[in-house]
Amino acid sequence: MRKSFFAGATIAAALLASFPAFANDISISNAWSKESIGRVPNGAVFFNIENAGAEDRVIGATSDLADRTELHTHIMDGNVMKMRQVKDGVAVPAHGAVAFKPGSYHVMLLGLHDPLKAGQHIALTLQFEKAGDVPVDAKVLTLDDASKMAVPGTMNMNAKQGMKGAMDPSGGMGKMKN
Repeated sequence: MRKSFFAGATIAAALLASFPAFANDISISNAWSKESIGRVPNGAVFFNIENAGAEDRVIGATSDLADRTELHTHIMDGNVMKMRQVKDGVAVPAHGAVAFKPGSYHVMLLGLHDPLKAGQHIALTLQFEKAGDVPVDAKVLTLDDASKMAVPGTMNMNAKQGMKGAMDPSGGMGKMKN
């Protein structure tokens, strides 16, 4: 009981620490990533976008932490989960919302200059077609806290299991290919 209270409090504090970003009618909240394991050269950032105005589109992202920053999504191709770059951007409906979450849309940090460490903040800029550049501050969570952020119905990227359960067929999720 006590352990789950502290785990919940830790997640809540991490999410509150990543302050919402606003630009025109666009707001970004709950921005997070997970700490790097081993020599993994890439990372992903997740967040929620809310739009109080007319339809807009996320058309890109930038960060000084990596060689390249791209919009990505996952698709199922038969029994294989594949990650793909989203080149045409991501529509954000008028008076609607879009969740960038595990197993769905996310921002990829490709060629990280240094591993991501729990407690670190990632400075990211989302580029919108109409709203322009929106700065985002994403908190890097521990692997335990990040695994609790999985959304029901999406892929659970629990790194404590290694590749099993997240990307390997013995875990029931199929293979991950880039």
